[in-house]
Amino acid sequence: MKPFVLATAVGLLSVLACNKPESGGSTASSATGAASPTPSSPATAAAAPATTAPAAAPKPAFVQKGVPAGKVVVGFIQDGKDPTQCAAVVDVPAKKDDFTKNADKVAQMMKGKVVDACPTDSVVGTCNAGMGMLVNYSGPKWTADTAKKDCVSHPYQKWVE
Repeated sequence: MKPFVLATAVGLLSVLACNKPESGGSTASSATGAASPTPSSPATAAAAPATTAPAAAPKPAFVQKGVPAGKVVVGFIQDGKDPTQCAAVVDVPAKKDDFTKNADKVAQMMKGKVVDACPTDSVVGTCNAGMGMLVNYSGPKWTADTAKKDCVSHPYQKWVE
C-alpha cells in the first residue's frame, strides 16, 4: 500500500506543478514565477521520479480464496504461535454480528487473536481448515509447497486450489 500512496502523492504533485497557464495566460503570474516552478523547486524535484521512472502499478486487491457461495468473511483470527498463519472466518452474512460478539471466545479456543484483517502481501496459499476457517499462509516462512504439506497433514483439512 505504501508504494501506491507514494505514487499517488507524486502524481498529485506532478499535476499541481504542471497546472500553469498557457502561454497567453496572465502576465502577473508569469512575472512572479508563481505559476511555474523553477528547476530547483521542491515540486519539480518530487515530480522528477514520476517522469524518469514510471511508478509501479498498484498490486491487485487481494481476493480471499475458498469462500463458499452464499457466505462472506465475517472476521479474522491470527495464529497465536505463528503469525504467518491467519484465518478468514466465513459464515452467512447474518452471522457477522454473532461473530463480532463472540470473536474473542472463538480466538481463545483457536489459540489465536482477533485481528482487523489478515496480512495479504505475501500469501502463498490457503487451507480450508473446516468450521468456516480459511487459513492463509504467508511467506517467506511458508512456500506454496510447504504450506500445502502442512495443511493436508491435518485430518479433514483441504488445500484450496
